[in-house]
Amino acid sequence: MGMLKPKEIYITLWCLICFVWAAEAQKNEYLESQTQLSLTGFAGKIVPHSDTLKPLTNGLASGLRFSIFKNVDGSRTWHHLHGMPVIGFSFTCIDLGDNRILGSAWGMQPNIAYQIVKSPNFLIKTQIGIGVAYITQKYSPTGNPANVAISTSINYWATANLISTYKISERLNITAGIETNHFSNGAIKKPNYGLNIIGLSLGVTCRIDGKEVNYIKPLPSRAEQKPRLELHLGSGIKETGPAGGNKYYPISLAVEYLMPKAKLLCLVSGIDIIYDKSSRIHIELRGKHYSPINDDFQMGLKAGLLIPFERLSFYGQLAAYLYNPNPRLPLFYQKLGIRYMISSKTHLQMELKTHLNKADHVGVGYAISI
Repeated sequence: MGMLKPKEIYITLWCLICFVWAAEAQKNEYLESQTQLSLTGFAGKIVPHSDTLKPLTNGLASGLRFSIFKNVDGSRTWHHLHGMPVIGFSFTCIDLGDNRILGSAWGMQPNIAYQIVKSPNFLIKTQIGIGVAYITQKYSPTGNPANVAISTSINYWATANLISTYKISERLNITAGIETNHFSNGAIKKPNYGLNIIGLSLGVTCRIDGKEVNYIKPLPSRAEQKPRLELHLGSGIKETGPAGGNKYYPISLAVEYLMPKAKLLCLVSGIDIIYDKSSRIHIELRGKHYSPINDDFQMGLKAGLLIPFERLSFYGQLAAYLYNPNPRLPLFYQKLGIRYMISSKTHLQMELKTHLNKADHVGVGYAISI
């Protein structure tokens, strides 16, 4: 992940609040078995969140996105809890505005959309997605030293869009919106400032099957969720120091308490215990003495939200170091993750750890309900 300024973090939190509000506010009316195709054009600018990136932001980023999406049918509990959203899959090509240094991005991404304003012929929805993208140009100390934004060919790709739709016939709609794109490798390899793009879109959608219905489908039965403790074990990979520096593999152990709240989410609190040998570089750059083993351990106190989608869940956490904070990094850190339920008591998960405006590492882990 590239660097994010505090105001961008506040925007992200606001989007999460709007997402919960939109999902709670909607009724259970839906468009049964309705599948649509869309073709959307996009044009915008790379936002230089660091002075280092300003030389890369002179060009215009533009691209095309092809999507297939469908309204959920109300057969699962999460469909109702999330206000009957639209789920889809997108394929995108974006010219990043400088073919020699930045090249282009080719991505694929699952996404979900929530209606926030609706009338017979007009609606506004917010769409969120995360996937992977191949970027054709990357950093090279000899061949492409100016590209400090991207240093790996494969990057994760995240979007958050606000889209308006106007119905021109029973099958055709036109769309216009504001779109944001973010590309990054999560600090697996440096340099990794990442790319943030914001712009405008215009497109057309075509319904290929299904019809509009206006009745409410009964809410499926749902097993009662109870407060529980979970034990998490995970590990990740990161590059610390200058580009081409040493690779480190932090290990974390966490104890979390989950409390279901308002049907849609769980409140989470817990403690992290982290073993990370990359602390040595930061300590020595501060001119302090590094003590092995002791200085490799850290402890943090955290709180956050978990939003379930049947077996799949997303979570966000805000934490503060209680013991041995890194002398060159902020006291606070964040975790954003996705997890998949293997059984009622076990989960696999992947998460990104950041320090306010700087990615720390991407990791994978295993969670067990106690």
